[in-house]
Amino acid sequence: MIPAIPAVSLTRSEFAAVRAYVQGMPATMVVPRYLADDADDDDAGAESALRILLGLRDRMVQLAHLHGRADLADLLLAGPGRSNRGMDRRVDALGELERLGTAAPQAQHSVELWFAPALARRLRNAGIVSLEALLGLANLRGTAWWRAVPRIGALAGAAINRWLGEHRAVFKGVDGAPLLHAHVGNRAPLQPMALSPALRQPLPLEWLREAPATSAGDACPYSQGVTVVKAWLRDAAGHASTFAAYRKEAERLLLWAALERGKGLLQLGLDDHQAYLAFLASPEPASRWCGPRAPRHQAAWRPLTGPLSPASQRHSQRVLAALFRWLHDNGYVCAARWPAQTGTELAANPEAVAAALPARAPLPDDSVVALLSWLAARAEASHGQRYRAAHAAILLLREQRLSLDQLASATLRSLSPVGPADAKAVEPGNVGHDVDASRPSRRLAPATRVALARHWQDRQLQWDGPGMEDACLIGPAAAPPTGRACRKRAAQPLGGYSVRGLHALLASTLARYRKCCDPAFPARSPRDLMA
Repeated sequence: MIPAIPAVSLTRSEFAAVRAYVQGMPATMVVPRYLADDADDDDAGAESALRILLGLRDRMVQLAHLHGRADLADLLLAGPGRSNRGMDRRVDALGELERLGTAAPQAQHSVELWFAPALARRLRNAGIVSLEALLGLANLRGTAWWRAVPRIGALAGAAINRWLGEHRAVFKGVDGAPLLHAHVGNRAPLQPMALSPALRQPLPLEWLREAPATSAGDACPYSQGVTVVKAWLRDAAGHASTFAAYRKEAERLLLWAALERGKGLLQLGLDDHQAYLAFLASPEPASRWCGPRAPRHQAAWRPLTGPLSPASQRHSQRVLAALFRWLHDNGYVCAARWPAQTGTELAANPEAVAAALPARAPLPDDSVVALLSWLAARAEASHGQRYRAAHAAILLLREQRLSLDQLASATLRSLSPVGPADAKAVEPGNVGHDVDASRPSRRLAPATRVALARHWQDRQLQWDGPGMEDACLIGPAAAPPTGRACRKRAAQPLGGYSVRGLHALLASTLARYRKCCDPAFPARSPRDLMA
């Protein structure tokens, strides 16, 4: 597949040839005279010459459309003139088209004008009918936009990305702003810079340099915020997943306070709290704050992928309330405590809303019986590998009272049922076999053993095989068809899901269950499933 049609440029000889053709000169005379082609004078030569001229005319019709001159395109498509007036009109049209020269892509152009027919057809079938729609998809999903378009692969996607990058300066809106956001395809490495309102783009926390004190000896309020956030993360975030979640919320607030409010972290008050809530619901300008996931060392990185859902906003408020509570407990003077509540729950008295984070009530076992029954039924299908993985994960999560990061790394050794008798006990045919009670182990319930054994069969692992004590209990049955996933599987054949992958598996399962069976099911995120 040829991803993009080359820029339409035509020579003076080619214009002269088509000009002679529309004036009635036979094709077999036009081609040798103007195009230096040694076509034969037989029927085959005449057909070949006509095909060459019609191909040139079609390129000129395309050029007319690229310039937005449908009137010139219609004249050329009508064929040679049948009268002197008709010939003159076509000659004038060709002259005007020659003066217009090579066209530049415009956002309103249809995809057919710039991409090969097969590629344009696939784009149009996906609802991408214009270059503007293609730019919008690239802004939303980054350089991997092609994954959302059926039957377009990585090679064609990379070729189109290169073409978009080459014409980045051409695509502009009515206000002159670039239509292709700066973060799309921007792999330039970041440079450390001091946090201040003059920062050109948001930077990850580790790239924010601490500025020296002012000439009067006062600490820079922006750098002070960076310092205290790093101290809080060292003190409060133990697990890697917790650190990443806390860092994300803290660096968003740090950057927003400096770039949008011109304040340091410790200067924020309750009015800033309300403004920040509005910002999370609608981050503007989106080109500065939003973008698809990108490595934290590249200029394509952005703090947000888009507006946060109400649940994500509540999570952000809980994390930031913990940050400000830590600041007060450690002697930092803040303008106001950051409330954990939102909306109408926000009281006027800062002390009234500085309560501790609300404890999450565990989901009762009887409330998940229907979910587990639904999963067990779906797991019976031959293609139910993901349902079998989710079923085993939820049973293990609730029975052993694990967190998601603990579940992602849980092995037979970490749960301690590693003897030969234990390995035999978890086979589907030996569910009733008792494990030696004298062994120091965390016993698995029979239903959990069966679910894990079936999940391991999908992964082609054996409980009683050598070295299985260190195999992750929950893992994908097959690696995704990407180079990174294949390299990870080759390096860690007994590895399991990442925390993010496990969260995605359980979140999609819950969403499917609510859609199919129970829209009012109380667990709306994997975190709600934890016992």
